Amino acid sequence: MALIMGCTNIESDVGDNYSSIRKTAWNFIKEKGWSDSAKEDWNSATVTKIIVNGDYELLNTSYEGKEVFSVSFEDKENVLASTPVILVDLNRNKVIGFMLGE
Repeated sequence: MALIMGCTNIESDVGDNYSSIRKTAWNFIKEKGWSDSAKEDWNSATVTKIIVNGDYELLNTSYEGKEVFSVSFEDKENVLASTPVILVDLNRNKVIGFMLGE
């Protein structure tokens, strides 16, 4: 039995139905004090469906191996550490984890 995993880019134009996902992730970034490295235009963040693996810091470990939204923000120029990638639950629009920037 073979198992193939990957990620699918589901990003759409600005104003699409992923706007609330982007906003949820942006609010989490601001709450944690991580918004300094990101450009202020949170609505241009990239939203992708991924399968959660061990690379992420999960707020709830039950999401390991499950499909979630990954939200990546564009960084400002010349930042030392990139903006963390935020994971959002597919159905509840709630942050469930993150990966710190490098």
